[in-house]
Amino acid sequence: MNPLPVFVYGSLTCEDTAITTARLRALNIPFALHNREEDANVNTLLEKYNHGNRVTPTVVLGNEEIVFAEPTLETLQERLAEAGHIFTAPRATEVRGELKNQRVPNFTLTATRGDAFRLYNLRGHKRAVLFFVDDANARANQGYARQFTNRPGAFDDFNALPLPIVRADLETTQAWAHEFARGQMTLSDPHGKVKQQYSALLGVDAQEALVLILDSYYAPRAYSSARDAGGLITPDEILSWLRLLDSECDE
Repeated sequence: MNPLPVFVYGSLTCEDTAITTARLRALNIPFALHNREEDANVNTLLEKYNHGNRVTPTVVLGNEEIVFAEPTLETLQERLAEAGHIFTAPRATEVRGELKNQRVPNFTLTATRGDAFRLYNLRGHKRAVLFFVDDANARANQGYARQFTNRPGAFDDFNALPLPIVRADLETTQAWAHEFARGQMTLSDPHGKVKQQYSALLGVDAQEALVLILDSYYAPRAYSSARDAGGLITPDEILSWLRLLDSECDE
């Protein structure tokens, strides 16, 4: 069976379109992109597929065999597999050796509510999952952040905190968090110093997108790095790692 061709109907200004197309590129799956700003027919198609609403992105596989809109990364991959596409989804890298038993360096950054946030002061040894945002204007980062912060209850179940860290001043970070992080506390790191330090610790390229999962003692346990946010692990995999950490005995 040949895989069904992939058509994406989106918008140049839509962060959900950006993360969807970035994921397709990361999975090496060819697709045709049609943006509403560039093709007058797109709005008509969007309304057709979404009960009169212009929802972006809308993904069509084949000759309308499978149609879905605003997919999560997980849903996108499930539908692609149904359509006969073979791919290897991004997986986290487990931290091994002595590094997984060592605390990452502490840091103090300004949070979006204006107070100082110190990593080691997380109450109750709460686990932190850090998503480093080098470019606040990159649509794929914005789209990933929406999905990363979309399930606060699931993170709470594992006593964990999804924590975006934006390389921008506080005012920019506050506006970014309101728009793309659903009001979730976000940290401002204007010069990207924490990202640089942690990338060096893990031995990854400081220019790559990075998600880092810490245990309750602030030791690094798993990470995902990629050319852009489209190549990072899904929130479901993050939760799987948190479930694993939750099952471990405290030492």
